[in-house]
Amino acid sequence: MSDQNERAGSRRVLVVGAGPVGLSLAIELGWRGVPVTVIDQGDGRVPFPAGEAIFSRTMEHLRRWGCAEEARSASAPPTDYPHRTVFATSATGHVLTEFDYGVTNGSPGMYGPVTPEGPAFLSKFSFLPLLERTAQDLPEVEIRFATRLERFEQDADGVRAMVRDLESGIPETLTGEYLVACDGGRSSVRRTLGIEFEGMFAQGQNFAVHFRAPQLQDLLRERLGGPAVQIHTLSSERRPYITVVNGVDEWRLSVYLEEDAEPRDAVAWVHEAVGAPIDVEVLAAQPWSGHCVVAGKYRAGRVFLAGDAAHLLWPKGGFGANTGIGDAVDLGWKLAATLQGWAGPALLDSYEQERRPIAVRNVTEASSNWRADSQLVPDALLDRADAAGEQARRETGKLIRQSRGKEFRCMGIQLGYRYSGSPICVPDGSPEPPDEPDEYVPSTWPGCRAPHVWLPDGTSVLDHFGRGFVLVVSGPADPAPLVEAAHHRGVPLTVIRLTEPAAASLYERPLALVRPDGHVGWRGEQAPTDPVAVLDRLRGAQAGTPVAGAAIAPQATSARVSTRQL
Repeated sequence: MSDQNERAGSRRVLVVGAGPVGLSLAIELGWRGVPVTVIDQGDGRVPFPAGEAIFSRTMEHLRRWGCAEEARSASAPPTDYPHRTVFATSATGHVLTEFDYGVTNGSPGMYGPVTPEGPAFLSKFSFLPLLERTAQDLPEVEIRFATRLERFEQDADGVRAMVRDLESGIPETLTGEYLVACDGGRSSVRRTLGIEFEGMFAQGQNFAVHFRAPQLQDLLRERLGGPAVQIHTLSSERRPYITVVNGVDEWRLSVYLEEDAEPRDAVAWVHEAVGAPIDVEVLAAQPWSGHCVVAGKYRAGRVFLAGDAAHLLWPKGGFGANTGIGDAVDLGWKLAATLQGWAGPALLDSYEQERRPIAVRNVTEASSNWRADSQLVPDALLDRADAAGEQARRETGKLIRQSRGKEFRCMGIQLGYRYSGSPICVPDGSPEPPDEPDEYVPSTWPGCRAPHVWLPDGTSVLDHFGRGFVLVVSGPADPAPLVEAAHHRGVPLTVIRLTEPAAASLYERPLALVRPDGHVGWRGEQAPTDPVAVLDRLRGAQAGTPVAGAAIAPQATSARVSTRQL
């Protein structure tokens, strides 16, 4: 890449794959003013509905991007559809137990006290077009469908991707500073780099059916007491379960199959799960496998892996796309900081160091949920109308609540992940808060997501995070040393003051330095004795080294420093 004009035009990021993760990365980069080109060999249409559970943390990112309200108002299923999960002998049989925490796409339910955005249940048919529209509205983002990556190369100057327009057949070379593979579990980029998945493949064989059944919604109201987003049944050894798609007449059926079993009549499977011969139109069907694997590494030079290209897991808890979007946000701010000139050389290395442990945690938890599900077996006794049947249903319901409850109350997975041991967070010696999948305890422990609190002006404190670092002042401590350090290091920094006692209590220390991704990087009772060293560590300039001994030295980039009282 010696040609000067080619290098001048390559100050952008190339993203391979326009799925939820690739589009989220494009939005994150474009929102930060970074030019990005997304290529995808498809035509932008969604072939199959999957990945409906959108976590609170993901919705917080959508809130920052300005599209959370649209996601809810234009959602399928509609905003008032309850996020209720039912376990039953069949969709028209006996209810065994249910999980309902008062959540709908329009109401946060039990999540209300800890986030400005409750989780959503959005069909991929509505979620993916929303992300595409949001990305296309950003002037820095270019999306090129029907474009296939054929090969790529990298050197000290950047990345060069050889692509082909699948409609015209014309080849083209695209240049960029970095390339990010968001091209799924069969990632050609990962294979080219020689990076292997580690873990357990194909733990189970499954088959999914997208179908239309106009009668089913009325049957659920009649037999199960109302609509539900999922109905898990014990109608056969296949343990079929039904997931809502549009909240009206479209659904998805999933069944477990024995190894080497041949898929048979999909309509018969639907009838088996429903427990009645309703009218069914099969719209699409496909096999799938559950995995528990994570890529051995997330980076090779200027090329990064994200989403399914970096980890594959069981869809038990809805962790997949949400984990990938978390990858996109973490990598996005670090790429932006690097390209804007205020990052240190170790910042991009911290992407793998922070996100890979989260992937291991999430794929392991999803696999645990699958194993718990596999312990449930059908029993004819469950359908009996006598006392023995009632007793069996009570016992099975109790077992389901004990073994499956954390899957449907996964607040800890959604909001409680933290970057423990991160080289760009400064530990303060305090004990790490508990990390439980079904419990979330707000904390400013370095590495944790900074807690949500409503402010007197009606905004969440989270609404003030994102553009750069934010120093949250909630007590009698002087922020000036960190402000001065940011100015001299060219690091964008905003100071906000929390005046409400409840907010100060929640933030635990008078000073908390929040990163652009909303995670706490440092906290203290007073300004650090060496504020430059703290900022250098958080921006990857001396990651992992002791926080002491640095001197203030002006940098070429100018800082954005402002102060607000909230």
